[in-house]
Amino acid sequence: MSAPVPVKVPLQIRWRDVDALGHINNAVYLTYFELARLAYIRALLGEDAPIDPHTLLPVDFEFILAEVNIRYRAPATLNDTLTVTIWVSQVGRKSFVFDYQITDAVTGRLVAEGCSTQVWYDYAAAASRAVPEEIVGRMETLQGVPIPRA
Repeated sequence: MSAPVPVKVPLQIRWRDVDALGHINNAVYLTYFELARLAYIRALLGEDAPIDPHTLLPVDFEFILAEVNIRYRAPATLNDTLTVTIWVSQVGRKSFVFDYQITDAVTGRLVAEGCSTQVWYDYAAAASRAVPEEIVGRMETLQGVPIPRA
């Protein structure tokens, strides 16, 4: 199977992202993953996707974040030029997994990698739901490859 085509997002490192040792603080990587998820959803649904005023998520893409894992591979600083890539690596009945890689755009150095599990969720009913096949199909079209099912 060929590799998925990920969504790539250049990161703007802010002064507040850096800790006392001059490195990007470990907790900031969660924000970088969050920015990548937003970019993926916009690439999938379009910039003008209707937003639910209660959840602030696109109406056709509502989920709850269930788990996040990060592996730190190399320190990054304010002077680095970072890019985060994101793709869906697996889809279950009610959940799906985003994979992430943060690299230095100049050197290609791997800075961090990780994954997050999202549960498809109906906020009005306060219940998890099956991931819609139409959404999985759109993910596969965006990424250019079939997504493994769990």
